[in-house]
Amino acid sequence: MNDTCGFLATDLKMLFEKGEITESRYSPDIVFEDPITKYTTREGYIFNIRLLRTFFNIGFDLHSIAVSGPDTVTATWSMEMLFWLLPWKPNLTFTGRTVYRVDPQTGLILSHTDYWDALQRNSFLSLEGLQYVIRQFLQLQVTPGIETPKYTVLKRFKEYEIRVYEPYTVAETAMGSGAGPASGAGFSDLARYLFGGNSAQLAMEMTTPVFQNIEPSSNSSTTMQFVMEKRYADLAALPAPSDPRIARKREDTRYAAAIRFAGWPLDFEVVTNERQLRDMLIRDGYKPAVGYQLARYNDPSTPPAVRRNEVLIRLDDFVWPEPEAVSPSKLPR
Repeated sequence: MNDTCGFLATDLKMLFEKGEITESRYSPDIVFEDPITKYTTREGYIFNIRLLRTFFNIGFDLHSIAVSGPDTVTATWSMEMLFWLLPWKPNLTFTGRTVYRVDPQTGLILSHTDYWDALQRNSFLSLEGLQYVIRQFLQLQVTPGIETPKYTVLKRFKEYEIRVYEPYTVAETAMGSGAGPASGAGFSDLARYLFGGNSAQLAMEMTTPVFQNIEPSSNSSTTMQFVMEKRYADLAALPAPSDPRIARKREDTRYAAAIRFAGWPLDFEVVTNERQLRDMLIRDGYKPAVGYQLARYNDPSTPPAVRRNEVLIRLDDFVWPEPEAVSPSKLPR
């Protein structure tokens, strides 16, 4: 069975990169099932893979794979599927686990069953699953095609997702006493630094998003951040600001939960989304940190209906991969 784990880890990579599988390791009568799709032959299994690759640009991350029973192997994963045929190019995100049933004697894979983290009902045919997919197709928010901090979605639920961010560099300034969570205070100061107000008189590239760090208990700790280009991973390479109120700093790897909303963010909308996200995290057994971030992705010319805004809350005690007992609501059904 351990050999099967190693084989599947390799074959999954080939599956999404080339649309191929090692057919001899899969039963001719393999049963594939996810909440909205079902096939009962190897030909159907392969057809489904090729169909997805035809219409989507697929990114797949395998997080773990292990023997989970005398004849089962379980994998956890994240998958992003960019549907390029629509003008707004919706990016569908799924996370979950796959349970493979294997013949222990021959190593032949007999079934492949997917469970999505976002659903309460995972068995085929799931109306909840169809609604979840349609809702993602209709998500119109636009992410600009410029540099952004790299993150991986580890858990995607119906209302929010949990990410791990790779380290990135920022320029930061205080927003001043009394600045609301959706205030633009500090933006002009950071823009001057970015476009030449620095020791090298260097104009650097704008990135996305613009972060605002809100600490409800203290106005003095409310700050705005511009993310710097990846080439400035070394702080020593980043030009010093001419304005002493601007600081350069490195943000470490972190786990964060995110909830998305459209429009021009107003103070009450930001606060409402923060409260909703915090309540959902507590409901699901997580420990949200004090404070939160507002992330704004779009320039002022972007229409409100397609603007991407997010509220993020750090999860300092988050453990990945998650222990099986984190929350009964997250176990496959």
